[in-house]
Amino acid sequence: MDEVKLKLNRPALLAVPLRDAELLLEAGDGDGALLYLYLLKNGGVLDVDRAARALRLSVRAVQGIAQRLERLGLLAAAEKQTLPDREAPEYQAADVVRRSQSDPAFQDLVKETQQTLGRVLSSTDLKKLFGIYDDLALPADVIMLLVHHCKEEHDERYGATRHLGFAVIEKEAYAWFNREIMTYEQAEEWLAELRRRKTLAGEVQRAMGIRNRELSATERKYVMNWIELGFGPEALAIAADRTVTNTGELKWRYMNSIVQSWHSKGLHTAEEIEKGDRRPSGQDRRDIASSSPDAGELERMKKLRERLKNS
Repeated sequence: MDEVKLKLNRPALLAVPLRDAELLLEAGDGDGALLYLYLLKNGGVLDVDRAARALRLSVRAVQGIAQRLERLGLLAAAEKQTLPDREAPEYQAADVVRRSQSDPAFQDLVKETQQTLGRVLSSTDLKKLFGIYDDLALPADVIMLLVHHCKEEHDERYGATRHLGFAVIEKEAYAWFNREIMTYEQAEEWLAELRRRKTLAGEVQRAMGIRNRELSATERKYVMNWIELGFGPEALAIAADRTVTNTGELKWRYMNSIVQSWHSKGLHTAEEIEKGDRRPSGQDRRDIASSSPDAGELERMKKLRERLKNS
């Protein structure tokens, strides 16, 4: 494939496929070109939050730019998820023991993790913890925050007596690694954002009229995804109302299609939706139908017009 070599001020070179360069120039989309270069530099995979921080744009702006790149064929839908899974190295028990004896930071991390979980870590758990510390290179203080976060989330959902498997902690560690949460400050900032989203999810649940029960895992996933897209309680209450009006019940997949349609149009607030998506709901359509003349009335009107015309 023909390529254009962009010479930077530094010795490193960035290769842009010629066809991609032509598409970007024809589109005349400066922000699209900026995001494209960012993706090219970072392995071609888009993590929206991280890109927004790097390019100093809002998450919503990055999402809109990504959609334009997708329409140009420069970004595949699958590339917008997260970084590809990393294969953790196989650690030997002797390596973990040796590091535990020679690395005070890891020693403290093991003690803190065992105290938080309320149990002695198994050999498998120690290997996973060591992988987070050594392979992912997350600092010990960041890992401690992560473990406390996982424990709090688990206890709130299942109760303190239920066993928290270390695989949950490992999975969350990879999620933090993919978001490039590598410092204590970044970890605190992310936890604050998660608390904000959690509070917002409760407000969404109440706005949708769901009370006296917890959301299921699937329902929670829908709500958190909508919040991440930029929707608030008022907008989602409108989507829920339209869903119930049109289908007779709260069908989550149907509601998701409404929300995704608004997102593709750039409509995220209640005000934007009211102005930009005025299509009648099911009740509106029934009201229109009930106010319209029936077939007999239309026939009588037709005969009246004919008599007036003849006279």
